Amino acid sequence: MTVFKNQLSEIVNINTDSYKGYESAAKNLSDTDLQTMFNRFSQQRKLFIEELKQDIRDYGIVVNPEGSYAGFFHRTWLSTKAAFSFDTIDSVIDSSITGEQKAVEVYTSVLKSEDIPGNLKIKLNNQLSLIKGAINQLRKVEVLEVK
Repeated sequence: MTVFKNQLSEIVNINTDSYKGYESAAKNLSDTDLQTMFNRFSQQRKLFIEELKQDIRDYGIVVNPEGSYAGFFHRTWLSTKAAFSFDTIDSVIDSSITGEQKAVEVYTSVLKSEDIPGNLKIKLNNQLSLIKGAINQLRKVEVLEVK
């Protein structure tokens, strides 16, 4: 059960990192369409955390509202890149895809746990599906930017 609690905590942290990262990137991009997309992803990750709040309480997990330390540094780097890079959009999208792929890894690992209750498994599978959808959207933007 302790392993499962740690994994669930990691999901909350990665969603906190994601929502803050998307929020930060949106503020630093000049492209309004990308700002809208990143703000939407940010709100979606906040919603993921809200959906998990009762489960988090039930397992006695204390959430760090700032996210993980690694996420803090990734967000700072992403924000700096968005503000000063010549290749801004591509680099921010690449960094976002990398972050989302990490989230997919974490979710996939947690979903393999035998301790996971059915109702939580459904929530996590739904969230994982939306994360994969975000990756697809980011890749489409990436392809458009290359052209």
